[in-house]
Amino acid sequence: MSSSAEGESLPARGREPGASGRRARRAVSATPYRDGPIVLRGPFELVDGDGAPVATHRRTVALCRCGRSRLGSFCDGTHRSAGFRAGGGVAREVAPVVVVPLPTEPA
Repeated sequence: MSSSAEGESLPARGREPGASGRRARRAVSATPYRDGPIVLRGPFELVDGDGAPVATHRRTVALCRCGRSRLGSFCDGTHRSAGFRAGGGVAREVAPVVVVPLPTEPA
């Protein structure tokens, strides 16, 4: 526990009050950045349209919103040169499983 300027006790980072020393499960958040990607943070799992897992190998990923990324659903920064414009926002909690449609290979 740490204390605030007023002397009240605050829970340690990553812990819920009264959690008896166990780590609280972190929430998953999605933050849309102005003129940029949506950033997912937390212990999420991405799956494609068929429900197959998509490997991310990290706890934070940027999802493309401009539709011009060479990395499919993941942001590669192309939105800057493409002149993509969209509003931003505050982080919001989302479900721990996120469905992301991935481009299909031509047969």
